[in-house]
Amino acid sequence: MLLIAPAAALALGRPWAPEAGAAAVLGFALAAFLAGMEVRPELGPFPETLAVVAIALAVGLMALSRQSPAPARAQAMGERIAEVSHELRTPLTHILGFSEMIERQIFGELSTRYVEYAGLIRKSGTHLLGLVNDLLDLSRIDAGRYEIETGDFDVRGVVEDVVRLSIDGAEKKQIQLGMVTPEAPLLVHADARAVRRILINTVGNAIKFTPEGGRVMVVAEARDGALVLDTIDNGPGIPEEDREKLGQAYERGSGGARAEGTGLGLALVRALATLHRGTLSFHDAPGGGALVRVTLPVLRSSGEA
Repeated sequence: MLLIAPAAALALGRPWAPEAGAAAVLGFALAAFLAGMEVRPELGPFPETLAVVAIALAVGLMALSRQSPAPARAQAMGERIAEVSHELRTPLTHILGFSEMIERQIFGELSTRYVEYAGLIRKSGTHLLGLVNDLLDLSRIDAGRYEIETGDFDVRGVVEDVVRLSIDGAEKKQIQLGMVTPEAPLLVHADARAVRRILINTVGNAIKFTPEGGRVMVVAEARDGALVLDTIDNGPGIPEEDREKLGQAYERGSGGARAEGTGLGLALVRALATLHRGTLSFHDAPGGGALVRVTLPVLRSSGEA
């Protein structure tokens, strides 16, 4: 009978937990003691029942112990993903560099078709590199290896940089891309690189899901003691039932254009916001469309040193 607990442990794929062994031994010992008592007829099947309960307790404890190393497995997987992502990023960077050289015909004139192919390689590589970077940062955050480097800066400059970088993609879809920032400096104490990544993802998503001829607006302001970054579009909007799952890794919208993609972009936005003790939320835009809001408690008054 005592072999049942170790057998259950092996079946569950776990070492024999001390708690499980102790529970089984004590249960069987008590059952054996009761079995030798003269009052056994009055007890009926109580000793056997106690033995079964002991086995169930042992299995339950082992099942719980089976779940305990999950965070360690998740961390190990995150570290492995980070390693693979890093190995992918290096050759991708080379591919982008060489394809750009071919596209610009630096070493001599090429046919128009080859130049177009080089441009397609560069664009596809840029998209893939963005996914790899998102995956790398997400895995680092999950593994607890992503360290934010905070400093004081005017967030208006970050907004301007992101809008300038995104204009090309917006113009290809005839999308009007604009921004609204305060006239006075909007000083924050945060990781500038992380804030930039947040905006690149929210603005990129807005451009991606807004139909041709639409509008995308980025608004940065101080509200209720926090920095609020709104990315507003006049696209199809985000259904109420999708708002809870969006921002979770690999989760996408339930239909339409928002069902495409990997689901990494908004997950990274939420993770980076959380590192700043901030939040990501989704709302209906005035007049229709989606409003993606990132709220970060990182404001720094101009009077602070």
